[in-house]
Amino acid sequence: MSTSQKTAVGDGRTFFGHPRMLANLFGVELWERFSFYGMQALLLYYMTYSLADGGLAFAPGTAAGLVGAYGGGVYLSTILGAWVADRVLGSERVLFFSAIIIMFGHIALALLPGVVGLSIGLVLVGVGSGGLKANASSLVGTLYEPGDTRRDAGFSIFYMGINIGALVGPLLTNLAWDAYGFHVGFGLAAIGMAAGLIQYSAGRRKLPAAAQRSRIPCPAPPTRAGSASPPSSWYSSASSWPPGS
Repeated sequence: MSTSQKTAVGDGRTFFGHPRMLANLFGVELWERFSFYGMQALLLYYMTYSLADGGLAFAPGTAAGLVGAYGGGVYLSTILGAWVADRVLGSERVLFFSAIIIMFGHIALALLPGVVGLSIGLVLVGVGSGGLKANASSLVGTLYEPGDTRRDAGFSIFYMGINIGALVGPLLTNLAWDAYGFHVGFGLAAIGMAAGLIQYSAGRRKLPAAAQRSRIPCPAPPTRAGSASPPSSWYSSASSWPPGS
């Protein structure tokens, strides 16, 4: 392997010529997009269909507004997910916990009836998706050393997983809805996220050390003199930010 192709995880095994852990991140993102778009494909119909048809009988305008607010909330929650990763837990832990939150959100939609299940499910899926979206791409970047010429191709493979999940998820959840009802469709989304979480958990400890720690320490509390004086260890914990420095 040339110096321009050194990886941050050097166990010798590769995934299409890329670090082996790319397959792990590829898989969890594929299943997360499967569950996210699979659920979203049913959401508006679930809100507007009559109670007799298994829906919630919302007015179309109200349902469309809620779907739009939910979509906006997902992207706003990426700010929180990125902040927690950079300041507190690190990208790997935030991604792991976010995947758990997403799974429970889909389970709530599948099992809890009416507006209660809708509210709990959308909040959990929205917050979890924001945390996962904010950190999955960041973890892909940690797999490559600075100057590795495969980095761009690695991200292309990763995004291919996103597209596959976004394509297949709505197709299968709609088939499940048509055959068995809305809640089975939501349950299929939960199963998809559970599959992604299981396969990610099996290999998460093999991610490089840069993925395990927060990058930017929280501001230090003021000293007695009123000035901020963080411990010297804080500077060393941030020495890897920005990546490659």
